[in-house]
Amino acid sequence: MKTLQTRLKPAVTIKNHPGAWTAGALILLGIITGLLSMLLGASYLGWPMFASYFASPLLLLLNLLPPVLITLLVYFASGRAWPAFLAAALVVLGFSAVNYFKIQVRNEPFVPSDFALIEEAGDAVAGYTFTIGWSVWLSAAFIAAGAVLSVLFLRHKPQARTRLIGAGAALALAAAAVPLYFSDAVYPVARGGYPTGSDSKTEAAIARGFVYPFIRSLCESIKEKPGRDEMEEAMAQLELYGDDVIPEDKKVDIVSVMLESYCDLSKFGALEFTTDVYKPLHDLLEESVSGSLIVNTFAGGTIDSERSFLTGFTELGDFMKPTNSYVRYLRRQGYYTEGFHAGDGWYYDRETINPNLGYENYYFLEDVPDSTRWDNFFFPEILSRYENRDKSRPYFAYHLSYQNHGPYSSDVYFTEPYIEQGDLSEAAYNMINNYLVGIDDTNRRLYEFVDYFRRLDTPVVLVVFGDHMPWLGDNNSVYNELGVNIDVSTDEGFYNYYSTPYFIWANDKAKQALGNDFAGDGGDFSPCFLMNKVFKLCSWGGNAYMKAANSLWEVTDIVNKPTGYFRENGRLTRQLSDEGAALYKRFKLIEYYWQYNFTFT
Repeated sequence: MKTLQTRLKPAVTIKNHPGAWTAGALILLGIITGLLSMLLGASYLGWPMFASYFASPLLLLLNLLPPVLITLLVYFASGRAWPAFLAAALVVLGFSAVNYFKIQVRNEPFVPSDFALIEEAGDAVAGYTFTIGWSVWLSAAFIAAGAVLSVLFLRHKPQARTRLIGAGAALALAAAAVPLYFSDAVYPVARGGYPTGSDSKTEAAIARGFVYPFIRSLCESIKEKPGRDEMEEAMAQLELYGDDVIPEDKKVDIVSVMLESYCDLSKFGALEFTTDVYKPLHDLLEESVSGSLIVNTFAGGTIDSERSFLTGFTELGDFMKPTNSYVRYLRRQGYYTEGFHAGDGWYYDRETINPNLGYENYYFLEDVPDSTRWDNFFFPEILSRYENRDKSRPYFAYHLSYQNHGPYSSDVYFTEPYIEQGDLSEAAYNMINNYLVGIDDTNRRLYEFVDYFRRLDTPVVLVVFGDHMPWLGDNNSVYNELGVNIDVSTDEGFYNYYSTPYFIWANDKAKQALGNDFAGDGGDFSPCFLMNKVFKLCSWGGNAYMKAANSLWEVTDIVNKPTGYFRENGRLTRQLSDEGAALYKRFKLIEYYWQYNFTFT
């Protein structure tokens, strides 16, 4: 009878196996972590987008599997449940929250390459106000509750053999899943069903949660190195182009200035100005070659426009060692190369990178006594450097301002309004006026700056441009209130979103020396072609790389990395013609060779 009763006992229960109970509970916590990450990943599209994720089991798997595997791996590696839960929850939900806030400020997803800029990111977001939605508070509450519960109730410690098998199984499953994340066949189908209204990089990421697009973006940061034969072909192409020498009688001074968050808001026709803030700019445009740069960033990412101009690269490397650049070419032609930034040298590693680009000297706030970040110091400082230059050599300078850097407060800091309020909310009205305080000052000082060179007997060409559009409210709220289309899936929205003004001005001495009146429509193009435009106006041939870039420029004058758009024959497209695609492929090999094979001394 006893034997029969023993046989009739329930076989195995989770309650009798605390290891199974703990593992099951951790799996559940990992799944909840993944779901909360997807909720944060839905960003401003919120609940409708989150709900649509469930229509794609594959998308759920790709987002939920990593937090589950991290949880189990740390559990079996450490033998403790609470570190396993916290490791997954803090990393996954922490990164998800960073993504949530980055989209608010920059309208860009958080990607692995952002880790290289972590110090800069902290300084860049200082002063911005964030909307901390309920999904963020829910995630924080879950982390706190999960930590307490795992400490109190998940106390089982697996044996060494179980830990070894479990960790091995987690790693094997992770390795087996990797191809799914990088598959081009999976990407189009693994997405939420809620319409984003745009096929921008940001909304493409939102449509896929957070974990999946974050892991997939690792592909973009891992560049496939071209083969030896391809590199030899690129080198041969550059040798065919050859470098031109700038004639002595055409070596005019070049002074370039990039202005922070500089934009002409009057171009949208959405504001009624009480003061003509942009008159100095418009007057300068009338006597210059001018147009718009179609940049790669919005509300941030200054170095993209900066280094694209200085190098001509469509895709930037890290520049942590000496690199070929237009600065180096000019230096090799006898130019003295210098610059000043009204900011800190450590920011974006400029104190290391600028010498690698070929500057003989580059100065920052810490190098100049009693310096400030504002234009009342910036413009006199760069004029002083020009006046005290070595006049026996031609001169090239690139200067970068700081004034007009966001954020712009929604409280009243302006003394007199620049615009009529109309239907604008109080916050939007204040934010625009606070932005225009700096712009008004910049424009007046910019005109005076140009006027200084107008009176000189020395031939000088000025290149002035903005880095990107300004940040105006969480999720572009002010632009939306103004009715400005910034939907990059439309042509109008694309140009509104990525355009910033430029002008190339020359004084009379330079016009005479170069035989060019420096006036008229300069067209719109990517910042990687801006130096090409300057050289063309100066009738300089440039180096071999610039000549290769000119060949590309003739086919596509816009190469926009965030959207994948090109402009060919005046039309935006993601698919170049066969001829254009072949030329672009050849150019990318030349660009790679030029960027990673330093040749100048």
